[in-house]
Amino acid sequence: MFNCPRGIAVDASGFVYVADNNNDCIQKFTSTGQFVAKWGNKGSGDGEFDLPAGITVDASGFVYVADAFNHRIQKFTSTGQFVAKWGSKGSGDGEFDLPAGITVDASGFVYVVDSDKCRIQKFTSTGQFVTTWEGKGR
Repeated sequence: MFNCPRGIAVDASGFVYVADNNNDCIQKFTSTGQFVAKWGNKGSGDGEFDLPAGITVDASGFVYVADAFNHRIQKFTSTGQFVAKWGSKGSGDGEFDLPAGITVDASGFVYVVDSDKCRIQKFTSTGQFVTTWEGKGR
């Protein structure tokens, strides 16, 4: 059922979401592993993915996906309905080069690992850029 899963997140109700990288989709399961839903396919349109890598769920149940090769973040309801997207390929604020990891804090801010730019970017839950910190290390 998976082809190179990369990210996993659990919501407050115990549902498990998996970013299935090579199948270009998100899969949702119960906490006991029973399949619930799947959304997405390969592409660059709303709700489509090109190697989804990271995934997280906020306190309101919204699902955020780091869509690596599309260089963007997509936001969905817990049932897979597309809500919003932000980002494009680049090195400016709010742009990405292979976003990989993603998480959300208790205040609803979204943090994204912009892997090929060696930085972390912080956004509001609606995708407004807040700040970045970066710097190549050893």
